[in-house]
Amino acid sequence: MEIEQNGNHLQYIKEEDVKLILRKYGYNKDEVVIDDFVTYNASSKMLGFLADYWKLKVNISLKNGHREVLSFFIKAVSKSNAAKAIMVRELKLFQKEVFFYSILKDRMDVSDLKPWCAKFITSLDEAIVFEDLNASQFRTRDKFQRFDVPHTLQALETLARFHASSIILEEKKSKILGRPYVIHEEYEQFLDKGGYYEDNIWFQQCRNGALEALKTFSKYGSEENNIKLNENNWNKIWGQSMSLSDFSNKYRNVICHRDLWNNNIMFRYKKDGDGVTPDDCVLIDFQAVRCQPPAGDVMLLLYCNLDPKFREENMQIFLNHYYNELKLSVASCNIDIEDIVPKTEFLKSAEEQRLWAIIVFACLLPQMWIDDDLITEIFTDTSQFNEILSNDKGTFIKKMMEVNQDYREKVLEIFDEIVETYCLNDSD
Repeated sequence: MEIEQNGNHLQYIKEEDVKLILRKYGYNKDEVVIDDFVTYNASSKMLGFLADYWKLKVNISLKNGHREVLSFFIKAVSKSNAAKAIMVRELKLFQKEVFFYSILKDRMDVSDLKPWCAKFITSLDEAIVFEDLNASQFRTRDKFQRFDVPHTLQALETLARFHASSIILEEKKSKILGRPYVIHEEYEQFLDKGGYYEDNIWFQQCRNGALEALKTFSKYGSEENNIKLNENNWNKIWGQSMSLSDFSNKYRNVICHRDLWNNNIMFRYKKDGDGVTPDDCVLIDFQAVRCQPPAGDVMLLLYCNLDPKFREENMQIFLNHYYNELKLSVASCNIDIEDIVPKTEFLKSAEEQRLWAIIVFACLLPQMWIDDDLITEIFTDTSQFNEILSNDKGTFIKKMMEVNQDYREKVLEIFDEIVETYCLNDSD
């Protein structure tokens, strides 16, 4: 597959690729004629940090004379930013996502459950083709608008269906084999930590950059000795969070998404009086999947998308709602969730997974809480992308805090919460 720019169109997908896509989509080559097709950028904005995104429109004629226009969404290893492509290849994120969609998701499908992700069509050379969710009226929220109750409940219901699917797979396979079956044991090589481990350069830049910003802008910065806001203590807390994403020998594990920020959660809406309300939700971008306790995903979703005060005021409501939805989802296959994930254990795990959730959010928020135009300008440039994410994230965060009051308040709010929850209470 070659890329040539032709006006607003990309000469990326060839006719042989389109024929494969149509065949995988369910069309017999003898019943369809490709009239024409076009590939173009999915958005003028940057939809995600590590890939390029395209739309493919295909005009076809059927034997019966009908004509149709088909729309597909394509996620590809970046052709425009070398630093992004290098990171994706080094972390094997593309291979991981292809594995998830082509093998694991297929095994996790439960016909009685509503879909929790986009339909996978096929993979090409360093590209993945999906149904176009926008064509089905799904869209992401404005990332600067934190989730309210309806959006949070809808997202938790989808997350519960996703988690239930791996529980159902393990329980069914265990019965067939006559012994416990664990997804992690069969597919461990595909379910690695990604960038979330202490020696990863990106993670270190997130950790060190946050500490630099705290010392410069936080109300705690001048009280370093009193609250133990020092490098060793800070690094220890961040390191402890990473162990929470390991396969647990204490709690039941499920396949977790582990990247549940705003742009990876899409909603569809229905009319509600003079406005609209979400009535469906799907998750996208499964390149960070790993087996860990389900509470890790639940807490991550709540930390990444909710105002902190609102999150804590409604925490029990949201945890109960998720657990009830998980219970209903596995019950469709005659499984009692209390036998798998007792509620008392789930709630205990949720408290433990707070640390994982807030640290991951602290990694993501500094490059997320930025205007789309500025994000596109900064992170589509190879040298800036590499400098910020791999060499000196601290300078970037501090510069943004100097010029953007809202950015400083929102990002510092999470950094301060780490200090207040884990540094002030640290007894070592």
